[in-house]
Amino acid sequence: MNPKISIIVPIYKVEAYLQKCIDSILVQTFNDFELILVDDGSPDKCGRICDEYVKKDKRIKVIHKLNGGLSSARNAGIDIAQGKYIGFVDSDDYIHTRMYEVLYNSAVEYLSDIIMCDYSKVSEGQVKELINFNTNSKIEHFTNTQALEQLFTKNGVGFVVAWNKLYRKELFKNLRFAEGRIHEDEFIAHKILYKSTKITYVSIYLYYYLQRNNSIMGSQVRLKKLDFLYALKERTDFFKSIKQEQLQYKAEKTYIWVLIGRYYKTKSELTNVNKELREMKKMFNKVLNLRFLLNNNNFTWKEKLKLLLFKINPVLYNLYNKTRMNFIEKRI
Repeated sequence: MNPKISIIVPIYKVEAYLQKCIDSILVQTFNDFELILVDDGSPDKCGRICDEYVKKDKRIKVIHKLNGGLSSARNAGIDIAQGKYIGFVDSDDYIHTRMYEVLYNSAVEYLSDIIMCDYSKVSEGQVKELINFNTNSKIEHFTNTQALEQLFTKNGVGFVVAWNKLYRKELFKNLRFAEGRIHEDEFIAHKILYKSTKITYVSIYLYYYLQRNNSIMGSQVRLKKLDFLYALKERTDFFKSIKQEQLQYKAEKTYIWVLIGRYYKTKSELTNVNKELREMKKMFNKVLNLRFLLNNNNFTWKEKLKLLLFKINPVLYNLYNKTRMNFIEKRI
């Protein structure tokens, strides 16, 4: 008989964290699951650790593959998953002992396609207690479009990331994580939310998200990557294709301001990035023509002025901002 849940853990160079991650899954109060460990060509002892765990627990499956990145590893797990639901845990994180009990029971009770919980950030070396919680915590339900609206709120990250959720497996039919990309969750979140009929949010902290000191997510090297901007642009195009006009406008506005912010951050914090800056300016000019700017009521006239200045010359935009800030400071 197939398990109710397939838990997929992509693994690469996490030797110091992997055992804690796996152990937190194996002690789940909900035990009708298969654990798929995907060794993504890790050059350390991760592959050996996975093979040792397979001998200890019959629920574990191991895939050893050539390195292809996080998306490739997740997709490899999805391809062999037998569960009715799929969950993801990153291999340097860990989870509450009742996480999948809460998520699965909620899925069954509310007939939800996606069930998501809160997550807690944990600094490296910090000991985070697995707290007892009140099972009567706040529960919210969203339609697909309501969930997509949440992408543009302060709760947006929780709706984007893959690892704080349980997904009905059928959602991944003809849908996979974008390989060869970083910010992989940004490329798929809007698509999988749109395919869902009902998304349920349970306000309990069940996932522990490790903030590693050497994480590439915290590295300035990531500023050189344009994948986040490509993901936001793809999201804009997706909303246009499904004729969700208001979501399209919100996505366009987010894309434009994030692009400008990334442009100046890259310019101020990194060197030898002229190629990246030219590419960002090209992306901006492509999406923002004068007709779009003048006819778009989602921007105030001050915002339109700033965008026009950036289109003409980013130096003018920066000068305008500095002049305005100096004027405001003199009045305080």
